[in-house]
Amino acid sequence: MSLIYGPVPSWRFGRSLGVDVTTLPKKCSYSCIYCQLGRTEFYVSKPEDIQNQLPAAKQIRTALEEYLNKIELDSIDFVTISGTGEPTLNLSLLEIVDNIRDLIKGKPLGILTNSSLIPREDVFQALLTFDFVSAKFDAGDEKAYKIINRPCKGLPSLQEIKEDIKQLKKESKGVVALETMLLRTSQGFSNIEGVHYDNLINGILEINPHIVQLYTPWRPSAESFVQPVKLQELKKAAGDLTSKLGKEQLWVYGEHDARGRKVEWKSSVDVEKTILDLLTRRPCRLLDITSDLNISLGAAMEALNHLLANNILDSKKVGQDVFYSVRK
Repeated sequence: MSLIYGPVPSWRFGRSLGVDVTTLPKKCSYSCIYCQLGRTEFYVSKPEDIQNQLPAAKQIRTALEEYLNKIELDSIDFVTISGTGEPTLNLSLLEIVDNIRDLIKGKPLGILTNSSLIPREDVFQALLTFDFVSAKFDAGDEKAYKIINRPCKGLPSLQEIKEDIKQLKKESKGVVALETMLLRTSQGFSNIEGVHYDNLINGILEINPHIVQLYTPWRPSAESFVQPVKLQELKKAAGDLTSKLGKEQLWVYGEHDARGRKVEWKSSVDVEKTILDLLTRRPCRLLDITSDLNISLGAAMEALNHLLANNILDSKKVGQDVFYSVRK
């Protein structure tokens, strides 16, 4: 399994080259009900408990150097630290950032974090070094927070996390964005209406981030009871926020779209390995694989059929779409 994957076309960042600083099995401080990687296997609140299971900064640097020998750097719009768990669990983050910046020649560097460890001073300082911090904020009250994100015991309260995101925005020279998942469940819960929605909107307005990213779970989720909301509901939430924040601060899935260019490979690629590295981080359809990786339809189908026949992949139908993921 490579520590580097993609670039994948991101509706937020364009061609995003992923850097995985946690690796499988999934290690996280949350076990979000909508997570496309399934339930958390290593459930932790103290990063110190798992440092010996995480890749070192030198390993990541070497992997990135090798990957950049295969791909045109100009094909990349953004480099994003994310992957198969919560990246701020890796306490070598500052060194990792320095190493990455040495290699990417001024390309913007971002991180996707679930926000849970922002109250830690070492994590806070590391996040200040990024060009773009995308911080998860799905709930405006403790009840909704526990239902949606299922935080590990021992983490800071939602109120503490909210206050530290506000402080991060004040001190950061880069962009601090909120990543907000709007959803329903078949059990009657929702953060798109009622008191939980009001609390969420008020919490976002209190933080007043540079950008709010609104989206809904359209890939297979960790829990089968999770349901996406309609585009009209996303637009309504955007409208409620736009009236206070301004339209330029809202990115809405289905409207905002930074995708477009194709990946340019310097040399031939190992199709199966490249597909596996992608599917390890996100379930994808055949169309996603061919367009994301600029691999021909025939080569992608041949690789998928071989991986399915060898019980390396699973396929799951969601509506009219078939998603492929790595078998656990």
